[in-house]
Amino acid sequence: MLAKQAVVIGAGLAGMMAARVAADHFDSVILVERDQVAGPDPRKGVPQGNHIHVLWSVGSAILENLFPGLFEELAAAGAVGFDNSADMRWYQGGVWKLRMESGLRICSQSRPLLEHKVRQILQTHDNVSFQRGSIDQLIIQNHKVCGVKLASSGGLDSEIRADLVIDASGRGSRLPDWLVEHGYSRPKTIEVGVNLRYASRLYERQEGLDWASMAIYARPPLSKKSGVIFPIEGNRWIVTFGGCFDEHPATDEAGYLDFARSLGKPDIYDAIVNARPVSEISGFQFPKEVWRRYDKLRDLPAGLAVIGDAFCSFNPLYGQGVTVAALEAVALGNCLRSNASLHSYYRSAMRIIRNPWMMATGNDLLYPEASGERAFWTKPMGRYTDHVLRLSATNPTVFKGFLDVLHLAKPPSHLFRPDILAAVLLSPRESHSSD
Repeated sequence: MLAKQAVVIGAGLAGMMAARVAADHFDSVILVERDQVAGPDPRKGVPQGNHIHVLWSVGSAILENLFPGLFEELAAAGAVGFDNSADMRWYQGGVWKLRMESGLRICSQSRPLLEHKVRQILQTHDNVSFQRGSIDQLIIQNHKVCGVKLASSGGLDSEIRADLVIDASGRGSRLPDWLVEHGYSRPKTIEVGVNLRYASRLYERQEGLDWASMAIYARPPLSKKSGVIFPIEGNRWIVTFGGCFDEHPATDEAGYLDFARSLGKPDIYDAIVNARPVSEISGFQFPKEVWRRYDKLRDLPAGLAVIGDAFCSFNPLYGQGVTVAALEAVALGNCLRSNASLHSYYRSAMRIIRNPWMMATGNDLLYPEASGERAFWTKPMGRYTDHVLRLSATNPTVFKGFLDVLHLAKPPSHLFRPDILAAVLLSPRESHSSD
């Protein structure tokens, strides 16, 4: 499929991955972004920019394939690679997980640095360009999207014609309203309210420790507080605390440290209490997870694709968003390559979203305060997962199975593989120490 022009709404990671696959099939690809994008700096359109983000191994592999040399560039800029088990102290489910070589690597850097390096590589493609602007409306003719209208600062509209428009504008996507204004159906949504708040700060990284990263996670429904330390460029730690419902971290000095002290274990507090802070404390709110079911719409205009948080916005605590968007970009590329209807892309995206959505919302819905429809399997699956987490302290097979699912390399059904199922069924629920 070779066509004249594609427009991508939003130049975040999802938008840039979508632009990269579209560049193989279009003479010109234009990314339209409201924010000024230049260096590796946080920006308003990426609220996660001041906080920890996670790129699972499947997402890393896709990014390296789309943007060759990316991780070499990140390492040269100070990003830190570590094994997701051997180099990490990880408390979850009431236990410290095993420290073993898992073969699953995490490349850790700030979100702005990752976006900056991806943008630099993308800009080497002659048929890809960036344009600053805000899109007011779609142009639709004869049931086909033909471009977008932009609002200029002087109040005059300009148009960009396109054979394909990709909405990668994130959680605040206006696409549902635009569709209704053109007489199309609004996508149905599935929502799970979590009332999550983050508080993050940068610290000077401490040396001589036997770990590169540390995480202490909430255990639903018993606890609601989590904390994570990741190493990033500039010899720094990024420390993010998260709490849902009525257990939110504070953004003042004393309250921030009090939250650290109140976690299930004191280890993160001990690591940062004497470390030198090198930034202010940044806050972030995430009220609910939202899956807009574009895959169920049958009257979508042709020439329109949706990717990333504009399609499905996950609880950021689980770090699934970038990897899911990467998988969606691959599916979009496959659709364009085969010259198939975009309905086939939406079906593929639904299958990509389904498993991580089930994992994230299934965990969140264990809290009685969470809003959203609970499936019959929510509590039984929660009990089973809790047991898997506890076995991750002693059983390498169970822990590796859990990691494969976490990295989206395997579906959740992988945790019911005979050897893992047998370990869960044969081990008493409270047979492991919580220390």
